[in-house]
Amino acid sequence: MEVALTDGSSQTDGSSEPAPRGGSTPSDSSRTRGLQAIVAAIGLAAFLVSPILGCLLLMANNENDANRRTIAEQRATIDELRDANRMLRALAANPIVQADPSPSPSPSPATGRQLRSGTLLLPYLYCVDLDTIAVEYWRMTNADCGNGADLLLGQDYQGLRATAGTLDPAPNGRASFAGCHSGGMIGQTIPYSELISKRPICARTSANNVALLEVVSIEKGPAHPDLITFNVTVWAP
Repeated sequence: MEVALTDGSSQTDGSSEPAPRGGSTPSDSSRTRGLQAIVAAIGLAAFLVSPILGCLLLMANNENDANRRTIAEQRATIDELRDANRMLRALAANPIVQADPSPSPSPSPATGRQLRSGTLLLPYLYCVDLDTIAVEYWRMTNADCGNGADLLLGQDYQGLRATAGTLDPAPNGRASFAGCHSGGMIGQTIPYSELISKRPICARTSANNVALLEVVSIEKGPAHPDLITFNVTVWAP
Protein backbone atom coordinates (compact mmCIF):
# COMPACT_ATOMS: atom_id res chain seq x y z
CA MET A 1 0.00 0.00 0.00
CA GLU A 2 1.13 3.58 -0.49
CA VAL A 3 2.01 5.90 2.49
CA ALA A 4 2.01 9.69 2.09
CA LEU A 5 5.22 11.42 3.25
CA THR A 6 5.58 14.86 4.67
CA ASP A 7 7.37 16.08 1.55
CA GLY A 8 4.43 15.07 -0.65
CA SER A 9 5.98 11.82 -2.02
CA SER A 10 4.75 8.32 -1.39
CA GLN A 11 6.14 4.77 -1.06
CA THR A 12 4.85 1.28 -0.75
CA ASP A 13 5.03 -0.84 2.35
CA GLY A 14 6.02 -4.04 0.39
CA SER A 15 2.83 -5.95 1.22
CA SER A 16 1.22 -5.63 -2.22
CA GLU A 17 1.84 -8.39 -4.85
CA PRO A 18 3.24 -7.42 -8.21
CA ALA A 19 0.85 -7.56 -11.16
CA PRO A 20 1.12 -10.80 -13.23
CA ARG A 21 3.23 -10.53 -16.37
CA GLY A 22 2.32 -11.56 -19.86
CA GLY A 23 -1.39 -11.15 -19.26
CA SER A 24 -1.76 -14.57 -17.43
CA THR A 25 -3.92 -15.11 -14.43
CA PRO A 26 -3.95 -17.80 -11.68
CA SER A 27 -7.13 -19.31 -13.16
CA ASP A 28 -5.34 -19.90 -16.53
CA SER A 29 -2.54 -21.81 -14.84
CA SER A 30 -5.01 -23.97 -12.94
CA ARG A 31 -6.85 -24.92 -16.12
CA THR A 32 -3.57 -25.82 -17.83
CA ARG A 33 -2.53 -28.02 -14.94
CA GLY A 34 -6.00 -29.66 -14.98
CA LEU A 35 -5.76 -30.43 -18.69
CA GLN A 36 -2.30 -31.88 -18.22
CA ALA A 37 -3.59 -34.09 -15.43
CA ILE A 38 -6.48 -35.31 -17.62
CA VAL A 39 -4.12 -36.13 -20.53
CA ALA A 40 -1.80 -37.95 -18.16
CA ALA A 41 -4.73 -39.93 -16.73
CA ILE A 42 -5.91 -40.91 -20.23
CA GLY A 43 -2.40 -42.03 -21.18
CA LEU A 44 -2.09 -44.06 -17.99
CA ALA A 45 -5.49 -45.68 -18.60
CA ALA A 46 -4.52 -46.57 -22.17
CA PHE A 47 -1.23 -48.00 -20.91
CA LEU A 48 -3.06 -50.11 -18.32
CA VAL A 49 -5.87 -51.23 -20.64
CA SER A 50 -3.71 -52.21 -23.65
CA PRO A 51 -2.32 -55.44 -22.09
CA ILE A 52 -5.83 -56.42 -21.00
CA LEU A 53 -7.20 -55.91 -24.51
CA GLY A 54 -4.27 -57.86 -25.93
CA CYS A 55 -4.93 -60.74 -23.55
CA LEU A 56 -8.64 -60.74 -24.41
CA LEU A 57 -7.86 -60.77 -28.15
CA LEU A 58 -5.38 -63.62 -27.70
CA MET A 59 -7.93 -65.59 -25.67
CA ALA A 60 -10.57 -65.04 -28.36
CA ASN A 61 -8.19 -66.23 -31.10
CA ASN A 62 -7.24 -69.30 -29.09
CA GLU A 63 -10.91 -70.07 -28.50
CA ASN A 64 -11.64 -69.77 -32.23
CA ASP A 65 -8.72 -72.09 -33.06
CA ALA A 66 -9.95 -74.59 -30.48
CA ASN A 67 -13.47 -74.44 -31.92
CA ARG A 68 -12.15 -75.06 -35.44
CA ARG A 69 -10.08 -78.03 -34.23
CA THR A 70 -13.11 -79.38 -32.38
CA ILE A 71 -15.29 -79.12 -35.51
CA ALA A 72 -12.63 -80.86 -37.63
CA GLU A 73 -12.27 -83.65 -35.07
CA GLN A 74 -16.04 -84.07 -34.89
CA ARG A 75 -16.25 -84.34 -38.69
CA ALA A 76 -13.45 -86.93 -38.74
CA THR A 77 -15.23 -88.90 -36.02
CA ILE A 78 -18.50 -88.77 -37.97
CA ASP A 79 -16.72 -90.06 -41.10
CA GLU A 80 -15.16 -92.91 -39.10
CA LEU A 81 -18.52 -93.81 -37.57
CA ARG A 82 -20.16 -93.75 -41.01
CA ASP A 83 -17.47 -96.09 -42.40
CA ALA A 84 -17.78 -98.41 -39.40
CA ASN A 85 -21.57 -98.43 -39.79
CA ARG A 86 -21.29 -99.48 -43.44
CA MET A 87 -18.91 -102.28 -42.46
CA LEU A 88 -21.17 -103.50 -39.65
CA ARG A 89 -24.18 -103.46 -41.94
CA ALA A 90 -22.26 -105.49 -44.51
CA LEU A 91 -21.13 -108.01 -41.90
CA ALA A 92 -24.66 -108.33 -40.55
CA ALA A 93 -26.18 -108.91 -43.98
CA ASN A 94 -23.53 -111.09 -45.64
CA PRO A 95 -24.15 -114.78 -44.98
CA ILE A 96 -21.98 -117.20 -43.05
CA VAL A 97 -21.67 -120.11 -45.45
CA GLN A 98 -20.89 -123.61 -44.23
CA ALA A 99 -19.28 -126.28 -46.37
CA ASP A 100 -21.60 -128.95 -47.73
CA PRO A 101 -20.26 -132.32 -46.47
CA SER A 102 -22.17 -134.29 -49.12
CA PRO A 103 -20.28 -135.13 -52.32
CA SER A 104 -21.09 -132.85 -55.23
CA PRO A 105 -21.60 -134.05 -58.77
CA SER A 106 -18.98 -133.26 -61.35
CA PRO A 107 -19.60 -129.98 -63.11
CA SER A 108 -21.06 -129.95 -66.59
CA PRO A 109 -20.20 -127.49 -69.35
CA ALA A 110 -23.78 -126.20 -69.25
CA THR A 111 -24.36 -125.70 -65.53
CA GLY A 112 -21.09 -126.09 -63.67
CA ARG A 113 -21.05 -127.07 -60.01
CA GLN A 114 -22.43 -124.45 -57.69
CA LEU A 115 -20.07 -123.67 -54.83
CA ARG A 116 -22.00 -120.98 -53.02
CA SER A 117 -24.57 -118.23 -53.45
CA GLY A 118 -26.03 -115.42 -51.42
CA THR A 119 -26.16 -111.68 -50.84
CA LEU A 120 -22.97 -109.65 -50.82
CA LEU A 121 -22.82 -106.13 -49.37
CA LEU A 122 -19.55 -104.59 -50.53
CA PRO A 123 -18.53 -101.30 -48.85
CA TYR A 124 -16.27 -98.76 -50.50
CA LEU A 125 -12.54 -99.65 -50.21
CA TYR A 126 -13.18 -103.29 -49.23
CA CYS A 127 -12.25 -106.60 -50.88
CA VAL A 128 -14.02 -109.96 -50.91
CA ASP A 129 -13.04 -113.56 -51.69
CA LEU A 130 -15.59 -115.40 -53.84
CA ASP A 131 -13.91 -118.83 -53.80
CA THR A 132 -13.72 -120.11 -50.25
CA ILE A 133 -16.87 -122.04 -49.32
CA ALA A 134 -16.76 -122.21 -45.52
CA VAL A 135 -15.95 -118.58 -44.79
CA GLU A 136 -17.65 -115.74 -42.96
CA TYR A 137 -18.74 -112.60 -44.79
CA TRP A 138 -17.06 -113.61 -48.08
CA ARG A 139 -13.76 -113.05 -46.25
CA MET A 140 -14.17 -109.30 -46.41
CA THR A 141 -11.05 -107.22 -45.79
CA ASN A 142 -10.01 -103.62 -46.19
CA ALA A 143 -8.21 -102.26 -49.25
CA ASP A 144 -5.03 -104.19 -48.38
CA CYS A 145 -6.58 -107.21 -50.05
CA GLY A 146 -3.83 -109.82 -49.78
CA ASN A 147 -3.89 -113.23 -51.43
CA GLY A 148 -7.14 -114.82 -52.51
CA ALA A 149 -9.21 -111.65 -52.80
CA ASP A 150 -11.22 -111.38 -56.01
CA LEU A 151 -13.07 -108.06 -56.00
CA LEU A 152 -12.25 -104.57 -54.76
CA LEU A 153 -14.58 -101.56 -54.75
CA GLY A 154 -12.88 -98.20 -55.27
CA GLN A 155 -9.30 -97.09 -54.43
CA ASP A 156 -7.14 -95.47 -57.13
CA TYR A 157 -9.78 -96.02 -59.82
CA GLN A 158 -13.45 -95.33 -60.34
CA GLY A 159 -15.32 -98.61 -60.26
CA LEU A 160 -15.34 -102.30 -59.36
CA ARG A 161 -12.08 -104.13 -60.01
CA ALA A 162 -10.97 -107.75 -60.20
CA THR A 163 -7.91 -108.03 -57.96
CA ALA A 164 -7.25 -111.46 -59.51
CA GLY A 165 -8.80 -112.98 -62.60
CA THR A 166 -11.18 -110.99 -64.81
CA LEU A 167 -14.41 -109.03 -64.64
CA ASP A 168 -16.85 -108.08 -67.43
CA PRO A 169 -20.55 -107.32 -67.95
CA ALA A 170 -22.45 -110.50 -68.78
CA PRO A 171 -22.45 -110.99 -72.57
CA ASN A 172 -25.82 -110.02 -74.02
CA GLY A 173 -27.16 -109.87 -70.48
CA ARG A 174 -27.04 -113.69 -70.16
CA ALA A 175 -27.21 -114.06 -66.36
CA SER A 176 -26.14 -117.69 -66.11
CA PHE A 177 -23.12 -119.90 -65.64
CA ALA A 178 -23.11 -120.75 -69.35
CA GLY A 179 -23.28 -117.09 -70.32
CA CYS A 180 -20.34 -116.16 -68.11
CA HIS A 181 -18.29 -119.30 -68.82
CA SER A 182 -18.51 -118.88 -72.57
CA GLY A 183 -18.19 -115.12 -72.62
CA GLY A 184 -14.40 -114.99 -72.78
CA MET A 185 -13.92 -112.49 -69.94
CA ILE A 186 -10.87 -110.31 -70.54
CA GLY A 187 -11.51 -107.10 -68.58
CA GLN A 188 -10.60 -106.15 -65.03
CA THR A 189 -12.59 -103.01 -64.20
CA ILE A 190 -16.21 -101.90 -64.50
CA PRO A 191 -16.69 -98.13 -64.02
CA TYR A 192 -19.30 -96.77 -61.64
CA SER A 193 -21.35 -95.54 -64.60
CA GLU A 194 -21.94 -99.17 -65.65
CA LEU A 195 -22.79 -100.42 -62.16
CA ILE A 196 -26.56 -100.02 -62.43
CA SER A 197 -29.40 -101.92 -60.82
CA LYS A 198 -30.13 -105.39 -62.25
CA ARG A 199 -26.91 -105.31 -64.28
CA PRO A 200 -25.40 -108.85 -64.43
CA ILE A 201 -21.62 -109.05 -64.14
CA CYS A 202 -19.37 -112.05 -64.77
CA ALA A 203 -16.15 -112.70 -62.90
CA ARG A 204 -13.35 -115.22 -63.16
CA THR A 205 -11.91 -115.71 -59.67
CA SER A 206 -8.37 -116.29 -58.45
CA ALA A 207 -9.15 -120.04 -58.29
CA ASN A 208 -10.48 -119.98 -61.89
CA ASN A 209 -14.09 -120.37 -60.74
CA VAL A 210 -16.95 -118.56 -62.46
CA ALA A 211 -19.08 -116.03 -60.58
CA LEU A 212 -22.20 -114.14 -61.54
CA LEU A 213 -23.00 -110.90 -59.72
CA GLU A 214 -26.22 -108.96 -60.10
CA VAL A 215 -26.42 -105.40 -58.78
CA VAL A 216 -29.35 -105.16 -56.35
CA SER A 217 -28.91 -101.64 -54.99
CA ILE A 218 -26.36 -98.85 -54.75
CA GLU A 219 -25.99 -96.58 -51.74
CA LYS A 220 -24.44 -93.43 -53.17
CA GLY A 221 -22.08 -91.06 -51.38
CA PRO A 222 -20.99 -87.54 -52.40
CA ALA A 223 -18.28 -88.73 -54.82
CA HIS A 224 -18.64 -92.51 -55.10
CA PRO A 225 -20.90 -95.43 -54.06
CA ASP A 226 -20.58 -96.03 -50.33
CA LEU A 227 -22.08 -99.53 -50.51
CA ILE A 228 -23.20 -101.84 -53.32
CA THR A 229 -25.41 -104.88 -52.74
CA PHE A 230 -25.05 -107.87 -55.08
CA ASN A 231 -26.68 -111.25 -55.49
CA VAL A 232 -23.79 -113.65 -56.09
CA THR A 233 -23.51 -117.24 -57.37
CA VAL A 234 -20.18 -119.03 -57.75
CA TRP A 235 -19.60 -122.17 -59.82
CA ALA A 236 -16.69 -124.50 -60.40
CA PRO A 237 -16.23 -124.82 -64.21
